[in-house]
Amino acid sequence: MNNMKLKNITFLITVVFVLSNLSYANEDISLKRTSAFSAIGESATISVDITYLGKPMSDVMVSLINNGKTVMQGNTDKNGKADLTVNDYSNEPLTLQIKKEGYQTQIMTGLLLKNGSKYSFAMAKGTGTITTEVGTGIKKIEEKSEKNLEKIEENRQEDLKKAEKAENKAKENEEEAKEYSKETEELKKETEEVRRETEEAKKEAERLSKEGEKLENQIDTDTEEAKKRREQEAKQREEQLKQLEKERSQEEAEEKAEKAKKEAEKDSKQAEKEAEKAAKEKEEKAEKEAEKEEQAKKEAEEKEKAAEKKAKEEKKAAKEAEKAKKEEEKARKEAEKAKKEEEKYQKKLEKLVKDQSKVEKKRKKLNKSQDKLDKKIKKGKIDPEDARKEQEKIDEEHADLDEDLKDLEKDMKKLKKKYDK
Repeated sequence: MNNMKLKNITFLITVVFVLSNLSYANEDISLKRTSAFSAIGESATISVDITYLGKPMSDVMVSLINNGKTVMQGNTDKNGKADLTVNDYSNEPLTLQIKKEGYQTQIMTGLLLKNGSKYSFAMAKGTGTITTEVGTGIKKIEEKSEKNLEKIEENRQEDLKKAEKAENKAKENEEEAKEYSKETEELKKETEEVRRETEEAKKEAERLSKEGEKLENQIDTDTEEAKKRREQEAKQREEQLKQLEKERSQEEAEEKAEKAKKEAEKDSKQAEKEAEKAAKEKEEKAEKEAEKEEQAKKEAEEKEKAAEKKAKEEKKAAKEAEKAKKEEEKARKEAEKAKKEEEKYQKKLEKLVKDQSKVEKKRKKLNKSQDKLDKKIKKGKIDPEDARKEQEKIDEEHADLDEDLKDLEKDMKKLKKKYDK
């Protein structure tokens, strides 16, 4: 059934394509080109502004090239500006090239010079080339007009048959759209249930993560390790800043190149409009003869397109709903997994905290013993040799507790590494 639907849609797209490219009756047409640019043999001057991250850039080489040969070349001044003048310009499309060592080369092809035009570009660091093509459509307009005028008469009757077929297909697409709409609603309901379960698992994992952070704060930290970490973070931060500068300059260069392209295309639009006007006058005569049949065809096309569009939208919505459901199920599983990992981590972390608490209690007990011994020594109520023995015992116990703390610190590092904390 799906293959049949795809074939129907393919057929309708083909119908639309054929109908939208109707040809016109053959007629001998001669288009007279006019130009909004400099007359042949006259000079033409253009201005180019170059910046880098918004600031003018000097000593950038700007060249105009024709068939591989440099016609005119210059460098930008301290204000980032360069004026190029071409004498005896013959209205041929030229290539504008912008170069500077350490920066990407920029090339604009198909440029028709209009005296007094200004173009702005932004440089981007790195290697490679940013190429922009300026489209000029005069020749295409002429060719299209001639082909349209040659074929309109022979296709007029065929339009009526195709319009009738398009209308029938439109009805079939409307039924197909209803089926996809029902399927989409069912998938949306299932997806919403999965999303709710995912949110609950995420909230539980976040709660456990926060409790884990509180417990981590109770464990002694290594000052030297923190220092190394800060140094590494500073190094990474500098790398990020360099990358940001590179990305911003690249973005600005592409935006400026696109703007310059639009300015150049704007300069060539007048010539295209004049060619279009001449072609349109010839075509209107032939179009009036087929106006009645064309109207019927358009109405059928619009109906067929609307039905086809609705069917595609409903099919797309059904696929997106299915995709969303799968993504939510995946997110739920990941959230549940994270929750379990967080529970394991917290349980082991609690044990380490308890062990450290025991060490601290023993330390306090030793400190009390130390205070008692100090008082006895101060009052002279203990034999010196006995005092030395008690002191050695207290020191040994302190040393044991220090070792216990080191072991706890190692266990904490292993735990964090294992759970990527």
